Amino acid sequence: MNISTTEQNIRNYYTWIIPLIVVAKIVRWTVMRRQLVNMSIGWGYVPKIQSVPFQGFQAADFWGASNSATNVGDNTISYFQLFDLGFTSYQSWEVFLTILYNILIFFCVKSFYERNPFAGWKENFFIYLNVAILNIFCLNLAKEPYQMVFFFLMALAIALPKTYQAKSIALIIALILTILYSRKYFGLVLMYFLLLNYMVGKLFGEKQGTNVETSTNKKKLYGKLFLLVVLFGVLHYFFMSYLMTNNADTYDEMVAANSRDKTPAASEITPLFPNSNPALLAVDYFIKILRLMIPIELLIKLKVTYLFLLVYQWLLLTFLVRTFMNRDKTLNPTRTIAMYLYIAFLLCSAAFEPDFGSWVRHQGVAFPVILLLI
Repeated sequence: MNISTTEQNIRNYYTWIIPLIVVAKIVRWTVMRRQLVNMSIGWGYVPKIQSVPFQGFQAADFWGASNSATNVGDNTISYFQLFDLGFTSYQSWEVFLTILYNILIFFCVKSFYERNPFAGWKENFFIYLNVAILNIFCLNLAKEPYQMVFFFLMALAIALPKTYQAKSIALIIALILTILYSRKYFGLVLMYFLLLNYMVGKLFGEKQGTNVETSTNKKKLYGKLFLLVVLFGVLHYFFMSYLMTNNADTYDEMVAANSRDKTPAASEITPLFPNSNPALLAVDYFIKILRLMIPIELLIKLKVTYLFLLVYQWLLLTFLVRTFMNRDKTLNPTRTIAMYLYIAFLLCSAAFEPDFGSWVRHQGVAFPVILLLI
């Protein structure tokens, strides 16, 4: 009996998901135990979940000074208290969170295969790689499970409404909730998302994809893309200049992310210009966008785990370019808006990510949104 590609992909996922999770957890608790388990903040969460009275979820001041002004730590504890079934150990919490989140991820992946009946080996390999990353780095007693809730919310905001305008409104609401209850720097994501919608529309057209059939069109495309990145670099310079005089806490936080004076991580994104000058920070930011998306510098680290990150980023870049070339707010609104959101997330991350390890975790929890753009 012949079966469709969709059914075969779903069957394959059924077959491989549990072995994949098991292998990922073995890697986490053996090869990467020292970095990921022994140093996890989750060990300190266990007594707090048990002893701290439930306080609900506290919203931050929307116009507050810095990301540190949010209540993400306390809200994370409150979130875990909602699921407190009497777990008394770090290990039992990890087992519970692994089961819960992999069930949610399964439905996301199943929905992807149903929407994409001709998904091939690249899409499948990327999905399996992302699931492995989540189970190694993110699905444990840490802030990532709480933060992933907001990416599920963003994915629903993008997927459920029918029109691009309705999706945009729903996504803006989801981003505002993220700013209030999770990370303040998602205010930058919101700003970049709105700017991308406007600037890409002006430079490349509102609805149609991009024609690159001739060398002239290719040159125009590359020129416009370069101009777009430069514009965001200039914007970042003015933004940093503003923060330096009007919002010192956030400015210091962004400078700290580009000046690893304290115990640098093995996968540190070493700043080219470790300086607090706004102009040099803007240049470093411009280059860091490319370093996050194409981390070829990891080749000199000679670690297998870094090779997987390189493959992951190459596949994601391939999907991102494909979606950009075929963007259409009318015919392809879900992929188009998910693409804008991811690029906005990338632009924001370039300002704050201190090392590739943090980038892997933070990008990993964005999987529900990334699934919508590939």
